[in-house]
Amino acid sequence: MPGNSSGEKAQEQILLAKRMFIGGCCALPWLWVCNVLYFRLQVYGPKVMLDYWPGQSPPPTESGEGGGGDQSMENELERQLQQAELKKWVSRSTRGAVIVMGAFVAWVITFQVNKDSFGSKWFVMDESPEEQSGW
Repeated sequence: MPGNSSGEKAQEQILLAKRMFIGGCCALPWLWVCNVLYFRLQVYGPKVMLDYWPGQSPPPTESGEGGGGDQSMENELERQLQQAELKKWVSRSTRGAVIVMGAFVAWVITFQVNKDSFGSKWFVMDESPEEQSGW
């Protein structure tokens, strides 16, 4: 059954997205970024300047079979449910990655702007007199 193999592939993709999200929660937030980049075409679709240039037509997306009948309706419903589940995990990874990157950039900016007000214990090495004078 060809529909069964695509359903198994979709389940594997959902499991991978879920594992990458949980791995990101376990102090590995770069997995969230990898998750978003890996599944971005399936979840968010093609974007201008990333997947195609302005003035060109976007690349074709996967679409379900156009056949009629109850079986095709069930297959389409199953595919939509799997797509919604995948989108749930990838959107959670997107939000987590944006929050973590925002906090990291805010910390770097705060530290760089106020580095004189932080004590010398914040630094790995203290400046030697040669490094302070430049000689």
